[in-house]
This record gives sequence, C-alpha cells and structure tokens, in this order.
Amino acid sequence: MVKATKIRQWNARFTSEHHGGLICVFAGATSGIGASTLERMALMLHAPTFYVLGRSAERLASQRAKLESLNPTCQVVSLEAEVSLLSDVDTVCKQITAAERKVDMLYMSPGLYPLNGPQYTKEGLETCFAISYYSRMRLICNLLPLLRQSPRPRVLSVLNGGREKSMYDEDIGLEQHWATRAVIDHATTMTSLAFEHLAENDQRITFLHAFPGLVRTDIFARLTAPEPSGVAWRVVLASIRGLFALLMLIFGMSAEDSGERQAFHLTSDRYSPGAWRIDSLSDSIYASGVLEEYRERGWPEKVWEHSVRVFDKALAIGSGSMPN
Repeated sequence: MVKATKIRQWNARFTSEHHGGLICVFAGATSGIGASTLERMALMLHAPTFYVLGRSAERLASQRAKLESLNPTCQVVSLEAEVSLLSDVDTVCKQITAAERKVDMLYMSPGLYPLNGPQYTKEGLETCFAISYYSRMRLICNLLPLLRQSPRPRVLSVLNGGREKSMYDEDIGLEQHWATRAVIDHATTMTSLAFEHLAENDQRITFLHAFPGLVRTDIFARLTAPEPSGVAWRVVLASIRGLFALLMLIFGMSAEDSGERQAFHLTSDRYSPGAWRIDSLSDSIYASGVLEEYRERGWPEKVWEHSVRVFDKALAIGSGSMPN
C-alpha cells in the first residue's frame, strides 16, 4: 500500500522540481476523478500544455478558466468531441498531431456504467464498450508516434486493473453475449492484454491500467432509466443510485484524493516502462490470474488485432462506406 502521506510527499517533490513544457492529453477529465487529476497536474507542472477532450463546450470552457486560474503558466486546449465515436477521436488526434512534436502523458477515464441495456453509436459500437475500451485504444494508437518522441512517455487508463476475468473467447466483441457484467469484464481483460502487446512493441512507454476503487463521484447519480421503462424499473434504479451513494459516502475516497493518486501514477518513478496493473492503493499487481492462460495462447496480440479490425469496421460504418 502506498499511503496517502507518501503520495502527497512525492507530488510535492515533483512539483518542486519544476518540470516544464510537458504535453498532456486528457480524455474523461471534465468531471469526477479525471477532473481532479487534471487539476492536480496543473498545480504540479510548469508551463504545461493540456489537451482536454469533452463533449460539453460549456463545461470545457469553465474548466479551462479554472485550470488557468490554478496555474497561469499552463496552456489549455479544449477539444470538443464525443469520445465514444472513433471518428471524433481521430479528428482531435489529427489536431494534436498537427500542433505538437511529442506527447508526454495520455490520461483516459471516460466513464459510463452500462445499466440501461445496450445502446449503440452511429458507428455500430455499444456505447459503454466503446468508451471503456475501443476509444481509449484508438487514442493510444493515434498518439503512439508522438508518445515515442517523449523522453518519458506514460499512458494511464483508469478502469479496473487487476480485476481481469475470463471472456467469451469466441465473442470478445460481445455481439452475441452483451450484458453489464460482460462489458466490464471484457473491457478490463482486453485493456490489460492490449497494454501488454503495446508494451512489448514500444519498450520505452509506460502503460498503466489502474483500478481507482470506490470514489465519491456522480457516475451512479447520472444513471437514468430508458424512456419505455415502467415504474418498477424506475424504482429499482432509484434504489441502486441510493445504495451506491450511501456506499460511496461511507467507504469511498474523495475525487480529490483519487486525483492525487492518479497524478502520482503519471509522475512516479515507481513505474518503469512496460505494462502495469495498479490497485486502488497504488500497489502493482503481479498475480497473473486469468491473464497467464491468455498469454500462453497469444491473446495480447489477438486482442490488438481484433481491436484494429473493429476500428476499421466502425469507421467504415460511420462514414457510410460499408459495402452492401
């Protein structure tokens, strides 16, 4: 366990070293853990450039003003995008690539809890699966050339590291077996396997898959029932929201404390280049679990090959260029 006092000491030390000119890309950072991480990083860096992806222009503008007040030396570039759409991810990545020669840090924590049943984007991807996995991998794929130019590149996906489960091996895209638990398990296991594949091919980049634990955010409060839902389902959903609100109040850490930890993950010397799984107390997870069997069967590469196929198919559907 890395105690909170150690986290704060490291972050204060890193701040005092005046690290300057870092280029950081944040997705899923306009609220919750992501926003707290971004604010903490703004206080820790000298003259950084933050590219912040989000779908609400109003929220992005408000956040930009706050970040600039926290650190007048920072440059904030707000990029309006629907992160669940690969085409939007491609568009913002082209803007970043056109403007920068390197990216030092890529942070990703866009979140959507899949309780309302499957909902699909215009590119044919289930929205929660897209946000939790495919869009994050697309961001990495697009920004790899710039990450390779950084002297100390780091990628952090805040999701469910260390909680990998067996998948539907013949249906890893969940076209036939969609369920809330299956989406969570597949996104988790696929992220860890994909990071192992990427780390094998880019041995200077640190890939971090972190589990934040129970954090007091509004992710469950934002759950809504689908339009056709009956009274019974709405009552059940309200009960679920209330239960999680109570659990977070009693057992959860604050978003600020979690942001402090994620900033530690982005900066600490504790994590060298390679693929890491990190628990809610910032400990590295070494137990293989189901990953060992998947590694033996070559699944890190298989997962990445699947991901690239999904990219191509989704972008073709979105552009209307799929053959009849």
